[in-house]
Parts: sequence; C-alpha cells; structure tokens
Amino acid sequence: MPTDNLYKAIRYIADIIQISEARGLLLEVSTDFEEFRKVRMAQSDRSTLYPMYDVACTYIDSSNGFWIKGVDENGELIHTQAMRLLDLSGTTLADHFRLHRQKYMTPGNTDDPTQYDYSPTPACQKISGRVCYHGELWLKEDDGKRFRGTGLTTILPRMALALSLMEWSPDFVFGFMYPHAACRGLAAREGYMHMEPGFWHAPGSPESFAEWLVWMAREDLEHLMRFAPGELYQQLEAQRSKKTEKSSELHIAGREWHRPQNAAMS
Repeated sequence: MPTDNLYKAIRYIADIIQISEARGLLLEVSTDFEEFRKVRMAQSDRSTLYPMYDVACTYIDSSNGFWIKGVDENGELIHTQAMRLLDLSGTTLADHFRLHRQKYMTPGNTDDPTQYDYSPTPACQKISGRVCYHGELWLKEDDGKRFRGTGLTTILPRMALALSLMEWSPDFVFGFMYPHAACRGLAAREGYMHMEPGFWHAPGSPESFAEWLVWMAREDLEHLMRFAPGELYQQLEAQRSKKTEKSSELHIAGREWHRPQNAAMS
C-alpha cells in the first residue's frame, strides 16, 4: 500500500478505536487463534465456532488471519469478528465452496453439512485470487443500547475491512448474511456494496438454508476508505436520537389519547 494511503488507513482505524473507547468498548487485534477458540467455546449462548476460524479444523495463524475482540470496562466480552485470507489463484469461490462447504455452513443447521452445496451466485463464479473471508461478527445485545443498535454496528466491521486492505490488499472480500438481516440494511451498514441471494441445499432434498453472499472487490474497499467512519457514526447516532425522541413523543401522546373520560381537568 502506498505510504499516503497507509497513513489514511491508520487514521481511519484510529478513529474507530477512539469512538469505540468513548462508548466504553476497548478493542484488541490478535492473531492467536488458539485463544480465539477458547474465547468462542466459552460462549454458550452462541452457535459453535465456524470451522474456517477453528484451529482444530483448519490451518490459520498470523500468516492468513486475525481476529478482533471488544470488551467493556469490566472486561466482559462484547464484540468479536475475524478475517481469513484464502489463496484462490486459478480457481473460483464457487469451486472453493464445493470443496470446503462443510467449513462454511452455520454450525447446527444440519447434522451433516457435507451433504449440502451452496447455490452458485454470479459473484461466486468470478471471485478469485487473494480473497478474504469476513465472519464471526457479533455484538452483545444489551438493554441499555450502549453497543448494539448504535453506530458501532457500522464502524466496527469497517475496522476489519481496513486492516485486511492494509495487510493483504485482497482482490475480494466476502461474507455470509441471513436474508432478514440483509433486507434490514445490515450489509450496507457494515460497508458491503454487493449482495446476492443464495442458499445451502442438499441435492435431491427439499430442505435448504438461506444465506446471502455479501462481497466487495479491492476497488470497492479502497473507495469505502475514502469516507471517514466518524462522520457516518455521528450521522447514525443523530438519526437514532431523533427516533428515540419521536418514540417518546408518541408514547406521551398515546397516554394523553387514552386519558380516562372522568379524569380531573385542571
């Protein structure tokens, strides 16, 4: 990466770290996937660790992966995400899925993931070269809305995207997303510019599991880095504040509307 672009990327990531810390979320980046496995296996409220990030199932270390951990001021785990580099030179993502499909299906969807194939979306046929797989993205749900449901859902994924661009300058980056999340705008919030419907299916069986492919090419990543994460974060937070105020106004109006007819009037 050219020096000027590297400096911009560093500033980009520094902004995300500063915003997160102001929100009470402390971020760490690690390449220790033994530790990642321990962290994930301790989370009984989440599905099993995806095999592509599990050192017990695949080879992943500092040469081809990193993960991000976020904790609050009490050290409680609040956030995770991971990125893995794949060498798909001379092949395509569609071919890769056919060979390694059991490592990508959401754990627990079926007892035998080897029986399932991913529907070949148009992008799967052309994604090739140095490719990053972005996954394990999780943000703890909290009643106080300190983290989930805030602008953090937008800037945190961009940190992993920026780091992957700095480290590997991949030809493509991709991930999977459930349709209901994608249709609610999560793909756009995370920064992804392309989205294609897809599903896992077993030949000869009517059973299928829908998961959409989200992806970007290197030029998309470079374009995304042009937009300061702090500005987008502030815009989303301002919008969220307006919605909260409007909801409060509607709540008050609703109470007035349902005033008992025999209520005393001042």
